[in-house]
Amino acid sequence: MGTFLLLCIVGVVALMVVGTVMGALLHAVFWLVTLPFRILFKLLFGLGGLFFGLLLAPFVAIVAVIGLVLALLAAVLSLLTPLLPLLVLGGVAWAIYRLGSRKPTVPPPPQPGFWN
Repeated sequence: MGTFLLLCIVGVVALMVVGTVMGALLHAVFWLVTLPFRILFKLLFGLGGLFFGLLLAPFVAIVAVIGLVLALLAAVLSLLTPLLPLLVLGGVAWAIYRLGSRKPTVPPPPQPGFWN
């Protein structure tokens, strides 16, 4: 029984080795057959992508600069946000001051003269 088990194990290992070698050979053949097409598509789309990238680079740069400016503005506003309660208090104090301050009076119109 032990000899049969050993023979089965050796057969399975041999089958795995043969399958691995066949898979490697098929992979190599497929890789060689598709090589010209891969070279052609890499050249075609690589150069096309290069020209497309050079064409769009100024627009991408403008969008990036706008994004950076907006991010800087957001950062400054986020740093100033804790000062909003003080700004509201200042506005209320200014409104109270404006209500309590004297408004300049308009001088009365001149009396009609003798010839008017």
